Amino acid sequence: MHMKLETWDELEEAEHIFCWSCGKQLFTIDEIAQRVCQECKIAMKKTAEDDTFFCWACGKKLGEMSEVAQGLCHHCKADIIRKLRSPQKKTIPMKI
Repeated sequence: MHMKLETWDELEEAEHIFCWSCGKQLFTIDEIAQRVCQECKIAMKKTAEDDTFFCWACGKKLGEMSEVAQGLCHHCKADIIRKLRSPQKKTIPMKI
């Protein structure tokens, strides 16, 4: 449930407001308006940054869940498939 505070009177009427993430009581206007304490906000930002994945073949940042699941960007996946499907040229050793 998201409640937007319109006036200071509503803020005074809502005796105690708590962080939706950790349950800590909120005191600042910014925390109350966002319904999350500063510590949780910082932790969520760090977690969002840590959830960045990269292609193991080329190092490009992966943007889609299908890429993240396979660990490859679409370009590298297509390149690998092309290489696997292409017939290998057999070399015949020359007799001297």
